[in-house]
Amino acid sequence: MKRTKTHVALLLCLIATTAIAQTGTVERRFALPGHGNFVIQVPRDWKDQVRQQPNQLPPTIAFGPGSGNPFQVVMIPIWPPTKDYALPSRDQVRAAIERVAQEASSQAVEKELRVVELQGRSGAGFYFSATDRAPKPGAYKFLTQGTVLVGQLVVNFTILTNDGQEAIVKQALDALKGAAQNGV
Repeated sequence: MKRTKTHVALLLCLIATTAIAQTGTVERRFALPGHGNFVIQVPRDWKDQVRQQPNQLPPTIAFGPGSGNPFQVVMIPIWPPTKDYALPSRDQVRAAIERVAQEASSQAVEKELRVVELQGRSGAGFYFSATDRAPKPGAYKFLTQGTVLVGQLVVNFTILTNDGQEAIVKQALDALKGAAQNGV
């Protein structure tokens, strides 16, 4: 009897570990020419695509589903043009996102787009969310857009989703909170 309980307990642990491995996160590293790596933990089933720009410009990193309903999470890690160039302050980042939110409000269902703070592991950030008033066929209904400071990077991000994908937005924001720059 005791042996059977032990086998059942081991089997349950194996099932739980397998479920966590299938639904957990994985670290992804993206080389930034001359600026180390952008490192981020994203859901294991997200597929990434990197569009490297010419002339050593910052890449565009896009995530989407491995399967299922479409969504897009796009990140552009931008580094300063020179080593002595100062990163924007917390207030400057907030002001920039407030301007973008103001511009987006003309196409949004919401009368006012609230800017929310996103405290990252290595810097502050801000974002807003909006609902497209008249999405075109095949387009996304919801937009979350912002900027977060990560090491010596300014990471601009856009999250595009549809109904029932609130978890995608939360996962993306959580991933951005924990993002890092290393190898600089």
